[in-house]
Amino acid sequence: MMYLIRKIFASDTSVAKAELEQGKLLKKTGRKGRGKGQFNMPCGVAVTKSGDVVVADTENHRIQIFNSDGLFKYKFGTKGSELNQLSYPMCVAMTSNDTIAVTDSVNACVKIFSQNGDLLQHFKPKSVFEFPYGISISVDSFYVVTDICKHEVVVLGPNGELSHVIGCYGDGAREFDHPYFVTVNKDKQIIVSDSGNSSIKIFQFQGRLLRSFTLTDFKLPQESFVSLYGMCTDSEGNTIVICNNTVYILTRNGRLWEIITPKDGLASPKCIAFSPSGRLVVTQADYDEKHELCLFRYNTDDYKSLNMLLFYAISI
Repeated sequence: MMYLIRKIFASDTSVAKAELEQGKLLKKTGRKGRGKGQFNMPCGVAVTKSGDVVVADTENHRIQIFNSDGLFKYKFGTKGSELNQLSYPMCVAMTSNDTIAVTDSVNACVKIFSQNGDLLQHFKPKSVFEFPYGISISVDSFYVVTDICKHEVVVLGPNGELSHVIGCYGDGAREFDHPYFVTVNKDKQIIVSDSGNSSIKIFQFQGRLLRSFTLTDFKLPQESFVSLYGMCTDSEGNTIVICNNTVYILTRNGRLWEIITPKDGLASPKCIAFSPSGRLVVTQADYDEKHELCLFRYNTDDYKSLNMLLFYAISI
């Protein structure tokens, strides 16, 4: 009997291992805690030029850095309101100099750190931010930041000066309801997940609305609301977005093309980043169990045909 149990267990283990090796999930690391490599509600994630992974460990009020295989390297940050401290850092983005831009939400500012944790710059234009959340950086070093309390997108110049503001509260075409995440593609288009309005909106850099994708365009079965979370763009210009516990590519016609699902290991995904090494990096967080970092296989060549689809979304 014991022999049979061992044989069954060994068989199940080998099957699970084979599925992992053949699947999209490469690595899953982390659990709830305050130690090295542990998290408390991790949110934003970014990838350095060398492939290291930077995570905003939000409720531990710090930044953690891992190597490309998900092994812990370094951490910095303590809770507080001093210039070199953090209070609920939400999202991170890498600058052209490979430094780390952080939305320090409760302190209502953007801070730039070296990868060793040294504060390099501090952006807090007067009366601009109330609760900065998502952040992305354009190819010419402008900082694009969402503010979920003001329901707007704030664009800062390379030195942190206010450039312009896009949007206000509402459900109109150029309005937002809790725009959590943002990404800027290689064409300098600003792409926003307008979470409260269940839509994704694409703007010309100065703020002219180019396209608005809604539930009708997404064509998700029997859904009256979509939960939109993290966004990024890959090297081919594809917009990748987390929606309803699944990772999708937003095609040019507004459809959501499924690429990573709960069957691949997703559960409460929050934010996502593209790594040129052929990976998507995802943070996962809920208040019960999931506080982790996941690495998934991703090959841009698999989705090149999607770029052939025609535009037919709403243009305003």
